[in-house]
Amino acid sequence: MKISIIIADNFDHPDIDPDVLSNIGSTWGSWRTWRTWSTDNVICYDKVKAKELVTRAFQAVCNLYVLETVYAEIERPTGVKLFAGEFPEEFDNIEEVIAMHLVADSADIVLLLGYDLTDPTTDDAYEKHKRNNYLAAFSSVVRMHPNTQWVILDHSDNLPDNFGDCENISCDTLSNVLNLLE
Repeated sequence: MKISIIIADNFDHPDIDPDVLSNIGSTWGSWRTWRTWSTDNVICYDKVKAKELVTRAFQAVCNLYVLETVYAEIERPTGVKLFAGEFPEEFDNIEEVIAMHLVADSADIVLLLGYDLTDPTTDDAYEKHKRNNYLAAFSSVVRMHPNTQWVILDHSDNLPDNFGDCENISCDTLSNVLNLLE
């Protein structure tokens, strides 16, 4: 059974050693997660940031994934991995959704750390729009990969109603999972 762990940008758990997570499975996250969590696989959707990371030879310390259309613009660096696809919708934390797409076909179980699937709590129409787009993109990945078990860890609330018919997503606590897998 292959397990992958996706670490959201806002995941904060100072008492967890990154090595514990790496011993469970491959770790994934945006470029923002690498410093704290030493993620094995790092995703950068932003063209400017991708160029900066490559200039610093970031791909030498992790598997760096950049958008296929950006690859030529950053002079085709050796060791950089590519992903295809653009996201026309506006939403935050796009790398979290990209990571889900990248691991879905190769992992039996995907542990999601720090993901927030609560409904929008703002009155700002644009922020609400972005939040709803994020939730829709997340839900779409789960539905596209029914043979992958998605486990959201330490989620503050129950899952949104739009997941009611999904049998391949569940919630658990990080401590339970660590006790089972360590």
